[in-house]
Amino acid sequence: MIGAGLAIGIAAIGSGLGIGIAGAAAAGSVAEDKNNFRNSLLLELLPQTQVIYGLIVSFLILYFTGILGGGSTEITETAGFVAIGAGLAAGLSGLSAIGQGITCAGGIGAVSKDSSLLTQNIVFGAMSEIAAVFGLAVSILMILFGIA
Repeated sequence: MIGAGLAIGIAAIGSGLGIGIAGAAAAGSVAEDKNNFRNSLLLELLPQTQVIYGLIVSFLILYFTGILGGGSTEITETAGFVAIGAGLAAGLSGLSAIGQGITCAGGIGAVSKDSSLLTQNIVFGAMSEIAAVFGLAVSILMILFGIA
C-alpha cells in the first residue's frame, strides 16, 4: 500500500502544482480576452497526465500484490520493496508536471498573443512529459518482473 500511495500521492502533488502554475496564466489570458479560453485550457491540462500515470501504477501495484481483486495480501519482502520502488519511480517522475506547468504558462502567454503558436507550445509543454513516461515504463517493468 505504501508504493501505491507514493505513486499517486507524489504525482498528484506535481500535477496539482503544474496545473496551478498554468492555471494562473490561463486565468490572466482569459481575463484579457475570453476567446483565449480553449487554447489556455488545452495547455493547462497537460500537467494533469502525470497524476494519471501515478494512478495507473497505483492500480497495478494494488492488483499484483493482491490487495485489489480479492487475492492474498501476503507478499514477499522483496515484492514489498519492489512495490515501494515502483511507486517512488512513478511518483517522483510525476514531479515533472511542475516544469510542464511552467512551460505551459509561458505557452499560454505566447498563444494569447498569437493563436497560431498553439501546436508549437503544446510540443514545448509535452517535452517535460518524457520524464514521466520513462518513470511509468520503469514502474511497470518493476511491477511485472518484481511482483507478478
